[in-house]
Formats: sequence, structure tokens, C-alpha cells
Amino acid sequence: MARILSTADLRRDDLRKTLLRTVQSGNLNFLIGSGASAPAIPIAGVIEKEIDTLLQAGKEDDAAKAAYGFLQTIQDPMNKLVSGVADASLQLVQKNYEGFVVAIGNLLAERKTNLLPRQATIFTTNYDLFLEKACVSNPTLRLNDGFTRSPTLSGRMTFSARTFFNSTFNSGNLYSYRVEIPAVNLIKMHGSLSWVRAADEIAYEISALDSLPDDATAAQIRTRVEHYAIVLPQASKFRTTLLDRTYYDLLRIYANELDRENTALMALGFSFGDAHLLDITTRALKNPTLRLMIFVYEAAAVEGYRKTFERFTNVEIVAPEGDTKFTLAELSACLNSLCPAAL
Repeated sequence: MARILSTADLRRDDLRKTLLRTVQSGNLNFLIGSGASAPAIPIAGVIEKEIDTLLQAGKEDDAAKAAYGFLQTIQDPMNKLVSGVADASLQLVQKNYEGFVVAIGNLLAERKTNLLPRQATIFTTNYDLFLEKACVSNPTLRLNDGFTRSPTLSGRMTFSARTFFNSTFNSGNLYSYRVEIPAVNLIKMHGSLSWVRAADEIAYEISALDSLPDDATAAQIRTRVEHYAIVLPQASKFRTTLLDRTYYDLLRIYANELDRENTALMALGFSFGDAHLLDITTRALKNPTLRLMIFVYEAAAVEGYRKTFERFTNVEIVAPEGDTKFTLAELSACLNSLCPAAL
């Protein structure tokens, strides 16, 4: 049965030391959902099911309009973030992500073994750009986001899942030291606002797309939705062969990571409502060396997670105390507390 913990339990020295051994000697993974970007970005909720229902009813124009409305609630805040005119909620969430990335870097820097790469993998279903901006703002970490950055005459960066998990080393000219640069593999399971369709490839492009006029036609709305190289789960009419192939490549990476020995997966802001990811996760939990820790935003949600994972003894559900909330900032504090200096 899944074990229920409280944030008070995380402050116990024995648990912290156990977690430290897990993250230092194992494969470190995170699963980040839309709850981590709240309140700057609305939680996804059931928008995918709403779109799917409209498609099944043959209301393709209404489905495109619903998809456009949902995407614009993410595009508008990202326009502000990229342009540097972010409001208070955007600044708060961005600060939380930056603290999260710093905490990961601190843990990787403390790794005592050379048998594992100094890498952590972040899986996310979010389309927003908070994590990319946080990684770019941290010069001590290398970002592997799936895009090739080899010089080309066109300057275009294209996506390839083969670029994940690459390691980079600093070496001395005079002395023969060789030090691995800590890295984050950022795997965006459903695509990103920075992914655009380019013929039979996915290219990297940051576009500040303004809202369409109120009298936009169905064709204009559909063109805007199809501009993005994203996957709306269950809404198969909005997917292409290219996106299908990319999506299942990323699912396979997720499954492979969880099947590795001594793996830790920490989840935050993710409801496990995605049927594909839930199925892969529950099958992977048959691996006794896999440890899943779910950090719950509020105590009221604990029961739902408990029912979902009640069959597994290698799952821990961490609930906040009383009426407090567990956000990305709290997770960062938890990770920082695992560093030896904090013990």
C-alpha cells in the first residue's frame, strides 16, 4: 500500500538521509504537471476531454475554437514573460522554477559517484516556457531539450530525441582533469509553445502570437492551432504522423527511465489523469527499485492519489500540513535540505 507522509515527516533526519542516498546514487527524475505553473497559467483540468467530446460529436470548428482558447491562456502570459514585462504572478512562478533548477544543480554537484552521469531528467506535460527560461538563467547547468544546436546556414534548430542524455565535460589544457558539467534533460511530453511545424520536422521558434480578433474565422482559428507542434491528449484529429511518432518516442523514453535500476521519480502538480502516463507509471512500479514520491498541492487531494496507487509499496504520497499548500518552492526547499551541508 502507498505510504502517506506529511511535510513534517520530510524534516526527520532519517528520512532526509534516505532520500539523499536515493538521489545521489540513483537516476533522478521529475514529473511536472500544470499545477506547478499555477497561478500564472490555468490548470489544464478537463479541456482535453472537452475537445475530444466535441470532435466525437462532429463539431470540429468548436473543437478548434476550444483548443485555441486554451492555448491562448498560455501564449498570452508567455508573451509577457519573454518580453520582460511579466506581472507579479508570472514573476513568482518564474522565481519558483529558477529555485527548483538551482536545487537540482546543487544535488547533482554533490554526487559522489562517477558511475552515474551528473544529470537529472524533467518530464513535463506543460506547454509553457518557465523551465527553459529557468535553465537558461543558470549557467552552471547544461540544458538538453531535444534540439540540435549544430551550426547551419539556416540557423534553424530541429528536434531529435537522440540528443537527450548527452554529457558535456570540461577538461584542462595543462592538467588532465575532466569534470562533467551537470545537465538537465527537459522532456516535454506534449510539446511546447516553442515547437513549430516545419515540413516533416519540429523546429524551435519563440513567437509572440497575439490573440486573434473576435471575428476570426474557423479557418484562421484552425491555422493558429495547427501552428503549434503540440499534442492535445485524446484529441486525435489535431495530431499528425510526425507528432504521433514524437509523442510515442518520448513515452518510450519515460518508460525506459522508470525501468532502470535505482530510479527516483518525484511528481508535483500532476494529477496522473493522462491515461498513457498513468499506465506506464503503474507498470513500471513493478520494478522494486523504483521509488515514486508524489508531492500533493493540498491535503484534500491525497485520497485520490491513495486510491490510484494503493497497490504499490514503493509509492510515497507527501501531503502538506493543515491548510498549507505544497508548491514548487516547497519542493525546492525539500531538495536543498538533502544537500549534506543541510544535514
